[in-house]
Amino acid sequence: MNLDYKVIPVGERAIMIDFPEKIDVAQNQLIHALADELKKLNKAEIMDLIPAYHTLTIDFDPFQTDFQAFKFWVQDFLAAHLAEAKKTILKRVVEIPVCYGGKFGPDLIDVAKFAGVTTDEVIKMHTSQLYYIYLLGFLPGFAYAGFVEDQIAMPRLAKPRLKIPAGSVGIAGKQTGMYPVTSPGGWRLIGQTPLKLYDPKSPVPFYHAGDWLKFIAVSVAEFEKIKQQAIRGDYQFKTYIKKDRGEE
Repeated sequence: MNLDYKVIPVGERAIMIDFPEKIDVAQNQLIHALADELKKLNKAEIMDLIPAYHTLTIDFDPFQTDFQAFKFWVQDFLAAHLAEAKKTILKRVVEIPVCYGGKFGPDLIDVAKFAGVTTDEVIKMHTSQLYYIYLLGFLPGFAYAGFVEDQIAMPRLAKPRLKIPAGSVGIAGKQTGMYPVTSPGGWRLIGQTPLKLYDPKSPVPFYHAGDWLKFIAVSVAEFEKIKQQAIRGDYQFKTYIKKDRGEE
């Protein structure tokens, strides 16, 4: 993986580590690994960390440092941590139960027609691989994950829906993701998870940027059972971790 990067200013109180402009799992994993290392330092000057597809923006306190001093510190940090962060990355997989089709996935039939396959084959394709979460955004806990197979990469709706139920799972081109709260949206809805993806009392979701999603097909009966467990707060989220070299 190319380790080229630039350290550039973003306004008067932020600095950006800008890697090559591409959507790449290994590079994005590195960005999240660096963000994690920066968090561990608890450096007073750092106000916020914003990882994205190919950038890491660091908001700093201008009353404690200035751009030049902070830039030199960031460059020293990268020189010391960049190569090491690349070597071994923990791959955390989060399983998401999904009931596909019917009232839960009103666009599943259209996606199947687009792909020229049956709805069962769409479900098989969607559940047969892992999806890397590049970032969270748009809504609290909305995961931008990828990538689905080209055959089912159906574009967004021309006219977005005004109300999509929380938990809906959709496809938008090569991306897949979940709506954590009820909201408008234009993704093709193929299913719904019974899990509570966002809780305002505990706003940090149980999945994070840098994790991998594994969708698991469940029946309507299983959906209702898991939903009740989630409401009671006794559903056990299924995750596992394995070593990864930053490549998929």
